[in-house]
Amino acid sequence: MAGYSIRKFRENIMELKVEYKGLTDYESCSAEMKQLVESRPNYHSIWVLEHNPVFTIGISEKEIEEDKKLNPPLIKTDRGGKITYHGPGQKIFYFILNLKDVPFRPTDLTKNILQKSSDTLNQYGLANKINLEDPGIYVENKKLASVGMRIKRNYSYHGLSINFDTNLSTFNTIKPCGLDVEACNLNQYIDISIDELTSDLIHAYTELVQAK
Repeated sequence: MAGYSIRKFRENIMELKVEYKGLTDYESCSAEMKQLVESRPNYHSIWVLEHNPVFTIGISEKEIEEDKKLNPPLIKTDRGGKITYHGPGQKIFYFILNLKDVPFRPTDLTKNILQKSSDTLNQYGLANKINLEDPGIYVENKKLASVGMRIKRNYSYHGLSINFDTNLSTFNTIKPCGLDVEACNLNQYIDISIDELTSDLIHAYTELVQAK
């Protein structure tokens, strides 16, 4: 579903715009996100979307080269981390936030995003663990969610991806984030719709950004 909503929980805080972008091409989405950061918006933005199949290469990955001719393509990006996979059935949340106007230290951004995500999964009764060294959420030692961020001129961008019912056979051809682990899907463990998951996570992230 496409469109956006604006959420404002109290006065005298920066507005948060949540945009639902549907299935998008990675490179065009990345370019749009960087353009928004360069414009230094006077609001926070969270983008909710899925990508066409693609492997993205973070700045910590030194061994794998970009190759856009492959299927799925390998594309370099300026986010933190190593290589990961994006594709339909994986929900992505991009956080374009003015870090001068958030109720936490900018250095805690990744930790806080992971904690809010983990807390939401706990509400479903799903035991999970956060790894801050190789940022992500794990269930039964399999990787469910990944985080890779970038900060530029006090704005964050990129974000978190969580596997719902994505193509694991493609995902598991790599070592996600350089780790010798397999990826997993949320629908392997709990009975929930992707729309319900999205709504609950957006509520959690809104609380994070606009907390009193």
